[in-house]
Amino acid sequence: MSTAVVEIDNVTKTFDSLTAVNAVSLKLHQGQTLGLIGPNGAGKTTLLRMVCSLAKPDSGDIRIQGDSVRSNPLGVRSRLGFMPAEFGSPRNLNILEYLDYFGCLYAIPRQARRQRIAEVCELTDLTGREDVMVKGLSTGNKQRLLLAKTLLHDPELLVLDEPASGLDPRARTELRVIVKALASLGKTIIISSHILPDIEDISDRIGIMEAGSLVLDGDLTELREGSGTAGNIVKIKVEDESTSVAMDLLKGLADVQSCENRDGTLVVSTQQPNGNFVLAEMLRHDIRVVQFAEDAPNLEEIFMRSTAGKVT
Repeated sequence: MSTAVVEIDNVTKTFDSLTAVNAVSLKLHQGQTLGLIGPNGAGKTTLLRMVCSLAKPDSGDIRIQGDSVRSNPLGVRSRLGFMPAEFGSPRNLNILEYLDYFGCLYAIPRQARRQRIAEVCELTDLTGREDVMVKGLSTGNKQRLLLAKTLLHDPELLVLDEPASGLDPRARTELRVIVKALASLGKTIIISSHILPDIEDISDRIGIMEAGSLVLDGDLTELREGSGTAGNIVKIKVEDESTSVAMDLLKGLADVQSCENRDGTLVVSTQQPNGNFVLAEMLRHDIRVVQFAEDAPNLEEIFMRSTAGKVT
């Protein structure tokens, strides 16, 4: 595999007696999308700020295409685009003026700046709206504009902090499409979000943070193995009067890791690659099964299994 675009090497950051990020290490290669998840206070935003050279690690280092955030922060900033969680803008500008303003800050020459503005507007579906005032934009279009601004200088690395915050389902879907398109163009992306289905859909790799530490890191298969959910998830509905009997039976099976009653549906985590043995046991004990389905654990189930709700 090619040289890593992002190398985070044993990074720690403290604020007084609080350890916000604790000895985090990971690598990310070109075209990969890393989804960073964790509860509020897990250290995600602090880690992203260090990646962007907006905060300096107390120990360890971060390199973006070989440039260190410690020794060459300006070189790092030229290689990445940061989309913050909060929208802020100069007052009384329209979309074109807003993008032109940031194009000047990026020192993009005037002729090239106009071309880049046209390209990022097309990519983020803002073409034809350049005269619309920024202050009157909907939340979805504000996020589109923030992303367009982030892409202006054509950075190799995109760092997106809660880009789907406040978006309606349609806008979230459109954002996912844009992020996937950027990854297909070879952009390396780090995206933090609390919306786990979105992260599961768009990420090649996922990092789960809690209390400043990286609890798990890898693709979904690796996360399932690391969280003890590498088997199967079986969801069963039985006749109401049989629910407690079925739960007692399932909890006593050797290959059943856990069994929970979620609003009348028994959710069973198993060590076997399929749930046929669960159904067979139900039938052998004359328990009438109303519904039966199985699938691999999703990211929410992995997250709940691997974290304990701790914050820094």
